[in-house]
Amino acid sequence: MRFSGPLPVTLIACLATFTGSPIQADTRDDTTAEVISALRAEIQALNERLDKLEKRGAVAESTYRAAQPAPQAAAPSGWFDKIKLKGDIRYRHEGFNVEDSRERHRHRVRARTELQARVSNTVSVGVGMATGGSDPNSTNQSLDDGASSKGLVLDLAYISWKSPVEGLSVTAGKFKNPFHRAGGNGLVWDVDLRPEGVAATYENGSFFFNTAGLWIDESSSDDDSYMLGAQAGIETSLGEGKLVAGLSYFNYVNSRGESPFFDGDSRGNLVDIDGNYLSAFELMEGFTEYAFAFEDAKVTLFADYVQNLDADDYDNAWALGAKMSQNKWQAGWTYQKVEADSVLGTFTDSDFIGGGTDGEGHILKAGYALTNKVSLNGTLFLNDRGVDFGDDDDYKRLQLDISIKY
Repeated sequence: MRFSGPLPVTLIACLATFTGSPIQADTRDDTTAEVISALRAEIQALNERLDKLEKRGAVAESTYRAAQPAPQAAAPSGWFDKIKLKGDIRYRHEGFNVEDSRERHRHRVRARTELQARVSNTVSVGVGMATGGSDPNSTNQSLDDGASSKGLVLDLAYISWKSPVEGLSVTAGKFKNPFHRAGGNGLVWDVDLRPEGVAATYENGSFFFNTAGLWIDESSSDDDSYMLGAQAGIETSLGEGKLVAGLSYFNYVNSRGESPFFDGDSRGNLVDIDGNYLSAFELMEGFTEYAFAFEDAKVTLFADYVQNLDADDYDNAWALGAKMSQNKWQAGWTYQKVEADSVLGTFTDSDFIGGGTDGEGHILKAGYALTNKVSLNGTLFLNDRGVDFGDDDDYKRLQLDISIKY
């Protein structure tokens, strides 16, 4: 508390009582003036001391606050920190112009969602749902049947383990294809295929190795069919670009004499009088891919060659292609030829020549990224199918897409 201004009359009266002398409000003698002057000096000194104490208190409070740790944002709950959700949605207009067939147009959607969860530092799991049916190469859903409800299927279900060996991981279940596809081409594997079984991948510097044992067909009355595959390659700098090259081996055990896998449709593979595979499928693949910068664009050139070692004829498939990306634009060209028994028709590109084998032709692609999550894409197939036996026909197919990732 501080005092300022003229002293109250009561204080003067009290002082007068204390000194034993009556004082009037208008007293002007020398003794009273001295007392008042002394009191004013004491009050001024008291105010100065109070100012110093207040300043010391403010400094102490500021120092205390500075010493306290900054407030931390609330840490996310444990389960939320371990789970990741991602997916994509695509809307497609598709047109067909096939020789000796009526021109056709259709609209399709594809929606995929994957939930990934980290169980520990070395184990993770994933579950994915998608539109579509049981086709192993497609989760597209056509918009037809009077706006009927559409189905969802299990697209992914896997367990992945990261081993103590650096660069080695093992995955079991239904998972994304572990094998490298040169230039992203579908000569052996369709881009949407989700193989089933056990796979292992290993990377060490420029060397990579992928292997898998895939279940193809289980039977209670006959031998099971399965695929044993391995792929080895290098990824290294070469000149001003990056080179990827490798060899693959895929052996479909117990395939000769079996009914065509999945739905009985051989998709171009040769069959005997009973409709069973005429050949076994033991594939040897060699591939190379070279990516480099050209001015402000990225260019990728690739080549892929496959031979079926167990086929007597029509046993070769090959693809050549180039891709370029510049800012938000992308473009690509591929020419490929797939002989009837060169690869397994069930798993090869389901869009080229309408799916399967026994065809050749061009694939032209172009795309533009509206954002890093939204893109427009177009693909044109200019193909001939049925070429191995001289009854080929023209096959043209146009796909226009808008895709959104999340």
